[in-house]
This record gives sequence, structure tokens and C-alpha cells, in this order.
Amino acid sequence: MLASPGMRAARELWSPLPVALALTAAALFAGGGAGNGNLPWLGGAAILAAAAFAAVRGLPPGFPLLLPLAALALWCLASVAWSIEPDRSWDYGNRTLVYFAFALVGAFAAGRTRELALGLAALCGAVCAWSLAGKALPWLYEDYGRIARLRGPVGYWNALALLGDVALPLGLWLAGRRRAAGALLVYGWTVAIALTYSRGGVAVAVVVVAAWLALSGLWLQGLATLVAAGLPAAGAIAVAFSLSGVTSDGASHATRVHDGLLFGAVLLAGAGAAWALSGIPPPEPVPAVRTAAIALAIVAAAAACLVAAFHARTWWDEFTAPAAAEVPNAGSRLAAASSNHRWVWWKEAWRGVEGHPLAGTGAGSFELTNLRYRSSTLDRAEEPHDLPLQFLSETGAVGLALFLLAAAALLRGARRPTDPETALALALPAYLLHGLVDIDWDFAAVSGPVFLVAGALAARAPAAARASFATGLAAAGVALAALGSLLAVWLGARWTDQAFDALGSDPARAVTLAKRARSVQPLSVDPLFAQALAEQLRRRYGETLGLLQEATRLQPENAETWFRLGEFDFRVRNCPRTALPELDRFTALNPQDPGNVEYDRALALVNSGKPVC
Repeated sequence: MLASPGMRAARELWSPLPVALALTAAALFAGGGAGNGNLPWLGGAAILAAAAFAAVRGLPPGFPLLLPLAALALWCLASVAWSIEPDRSWDYGNRTLVYFAFALVGAFAAGRTRELALGLAALCGAVCAWSLAGKALPWLYEDYGRIARLRGPVGYWNALALLGDVALPLGLWLAGRRRAAGALLVYGWTVAIALTYSRGGVAVAVVVVAAWLALSGLWLQGLATLVAAGLPAAGAIAVAFSLSGVTSDGASHATRVHDGLLFGAVLLAGAGAAWALSGIPPPEPVPAVRTAAIALAIVAAAAACLVAAFHARTWWDEFTAPAAAEVPNAGSRLAAASSNHRWVWWKEAWRGVEGHPLAGTGAGSFELTNLRYRSSTLDRAEEPHDLPLQFLSETGAVGLALFLLAAAALLRGARRPTDPETALALALPAYLLHGLVDIDWDFAAVSGPVFLVAGALAARAPAAARASFATGLAAAGVALAALGSLLAVWLGARWTDQAFDALGSDPARAVTLAKRARSVQPLSVDPLFAQALAEQLRRRYGETLGLLQEATRLQPENAETWFRLGEFDFRVRNCPRTALPELDRFTALNPQDPGNVEYDRALALVNSGKPVC
């Protein structure tokens, strides 16, 4: 019996490509920043989609290329057993598992890479338009009044710039079919990347654009698109940096409204200019044009090498010098060579490697390594801003090997001959290159779409569905386990937050909520802290002491656990002799924290001979 048009439409809607694009849109616009707030829903949707496709279609050809990424997720989860911060390791394992699910959904969309490239280009265009609209219409993104760097809707300027790096090759490819649309995409993202003030984003943009021109063979057409988009973009950027309401921190709302509307008008005029210039056909690739282009490239490369030779030593000294202050959030940072604490973080991460070379300190645990080895209060960080070094420090040589193997397998599978696949294939190299200086793994808004694209390129289109009961059963079991892991962490954090909120009004309810959080997230010390505070408010000091001592046993390398215990013994129980070794442990684990004055006070009291406790 022939399927009705409605049935065919429903089947097409549930085909892998629309689902992949829907997940990508959700990640881009609701990725939730670096936190885990939206990860259960976004990741849960990806996991369910991957399991459903596996059940009805079987595993896609090329699936073995995704296995190293799955192994990396399992290794991150396994690191909970020895992690110095096991709750964060659980979070990080979940996050990596979600990226594997995105890659698997992408693998089911293999064979439709042209449509995937078109859809991703459209979504990137929507993100760019929304982000820039927040500058032109300040009421769309009020937080730009605090820090002007462009970051919405992703939530982090460098991650937004990375998304622009992924979009630029797509724009250059699109210009070969729809010149105006491609030029507008390149125009918008050129402006957006500049307004993120992201030095890494600019550097990676140069690399991926050069790679597209070299690999696609459409260098003349690409250069024409870059000129058509770049000239108006340069004008819009110049105007933006001249308007304090667009590019200065702390501008008043009235200034932002006035300057934003002016910038919006310039932005639209620039878009019109890019559209008009894109209509000029590129010159024919005659030998004279080819020779002139080669000569120009040689001159540009020689000039770049000459400048680098003269300034290399100065740049290196500035890059490796300990930063006395943060590089300012202004356009001037684009010309700064300072690593903005990265060099210090990399050395701290290496010290973590020296202590745990094989298995690391636990996935996502650099926060505690940083507190232990930092030399000032300025360079606090949760990640070392270098993905390979991060995996080496946190998951050891095994984790680094799995990360490199996963990257190599996905890159190997991305070697495809067509233009849309070339544009898509540059997404993962851009991600990995940018990851050498940033924390992209923490952002599902960028990582999810990139791994989805990598999965689509690594796999091959199946000839026909190969469903089996065993595959469906295994997919359902894995999906349930993964969803349970995601929800446990989310529920634990939610109930913990509610417990802290209830402290002021109902300590007894705070205790109930904290116990509930501990039941689903037994690896976190935060529920213990919430319950301890609630018991302290109820003057049940024995229970408070027991909970704080349990926190030190659960995470003995976490300075916060020792500080809270020492403060309780010192300030509440009035026992400086008991508190002294606890505060001393806190000082050893976090020597730069201002709270170390408590150790000095306890020591002075003990040395005075007055305390009896």
C-alpha cells in the first residue's frame, strides 16, 4: 500500500537531518553557557534521538570512528573513582557523553551533507543576526551595558567567535551558489568576530579562510566574496569602535540606545553594500590573474614573516610574562600579545600532570589544581584554556590518548571531495585549533554542533535500515543509563540550590532538601554544606560538625571543605586548637585565598596559651 502524503511528510520530519538541525538550533540558542542548567534537556534530546535512530535503523556505517569519543566519555566518568573533585568529574563525563550523542545523531544524517551545510549556514546566520541585533537594539540583551564584548546567545565571547570561524567557510561555499547570501553571512560574521574582541577567534578565522581557499580550488571566487563582504564590514567595525554605547563597558542605557540605533543603521547599510558588491562577477582565472594572486600571496607571507621575525622575542616575553591585571575588555586587546594568564594556567596544569601522570586528577578538576598552585588572586580559573593539556592534567596520559585518537578518527573520516563537505570539514579543525587557547569543551552551544557535523562526515549513508531487536534493546539500555546520569546531577544541583534558598525561612525544609540532593548526588559537597548550615541554624552543632567532617573525607583535596570545618571549630565551637590543623590544610590547598588570615588568628590564640579547646 502506498504511503499517504501526510505519512511521507511525517516520516521525512522524523528523518535524521531535521532532527540534527533541530538539535543544532537548540544548542546554539539554548546551550546554557558553561553551566549544566540546560544540558540534561539538550543532551537528553540528543541521547533519545540517537537511541531511537539506532533502534530503527541500526548502527550507521562508520560508527567505529565514533568509538574513541565514547571511550573518552567513559574514561571521564571512570575518573570519578580517583578524582580530587568527583562531582565535577561526573559532570564532565556527562558532557562528553552528550557530545558523543550529538556525533551519533550526525552520523545518521550522513549522505545529506549538502542539506546539512545549508541548514547550518542558515542557523549560523540567525545566531549572527540575533547577536548583532543586541547591539543595535539594547533592550534585547541588557547585559551588554555591563560588558560590551559580543557574546549572545552563546554566552561567551570566545565561543561565539569560534562559531563565526565555523560559519565563514560555509559562507564562502554558499557564495558559489547564492553569492548574495554567502557574502552577507561572511559580512555579518566578520563584524561579529571583531566585536567579540577574541584574538583566538580572529587567528582561527584567518587560518580556516586560508584553508578553504586552498582546499576548495575556488580561491578566486572566495577572494571576490571576501572583498565584497570585507570592505563594508571594515566600515561597520570602524563605526562600532567609535561609538561608546556599542563597544565600551558600563555605558548608560540612553547612550546604548542612541549609539545602538546608529550602529544598526550602519550595519544595514553595510549589508546593502555587501549585497551590491556580491553582484560584481569575479575576474576570470586567466594566467595573468593567477600570477598576480600568487605574487600577492608571496608578498603578504613574506611581510608577515618579516614582522614576526622582528617582534617574535617581544611578543613571546609579553605572552609568557605573569599578568599583573586582566587584559582589558576593549578593542585594544586585539593587539595585545599577553596570554591573559594562560601561560600561568598551563604551568599549573603541568604541575598537576607531574603528580598524576597516568590517570590525572579527575575530569574537570583543574579548578582545585589552580587554587593549589596559583601565585596570585588574579588568575583563578576552572580550566587551563588548552584542551590537550587539560585532558592530560585531568584525565592523564590515558585521557589525552583517547582525546587525540577521537580527534584523529573524526578528522580522518572527514576527508570528502565536495565543496559543502570541505566547508563542513573545517569545523572540527577550527574547534581543535581554537581549543589550544580556550575552554570550548565547556560550551555545548559550540561543541554539540561541531561534533554533530564531525559525525555526519565520519559516517557513510546506509544503504537500507538494519534494525534488530538486540540493537534496539542495547540502545534503550544505554539511553536510560545516560539519561539517569544526567538527571541525577541536575536534580542534585536543583535541590541543593533550593536548600540554600530555604535557609533563611525554613531550616528544617533546607535539611530535607539537602538530604534529597545527597541521595541522587552523593559525590558533591554542596548538599553537605547546605545541610550543615541548616543544622547550625537549628543549633544542632553535633550534626553540623559531623556533616563538615564528612565533606573533608569526601573531597580531602578541596580547600573549601577544610575552611568550612576550620571556621566552624574556630568561630562557633571556640576551639582554635582544633581548628588550627584544619585551617592549615586549607592554607596549603589554597595559599592565595584571603581567608588564610583565619589561620594566623587561630595560631596567635594557640600561641598565647589562653585557649583550653
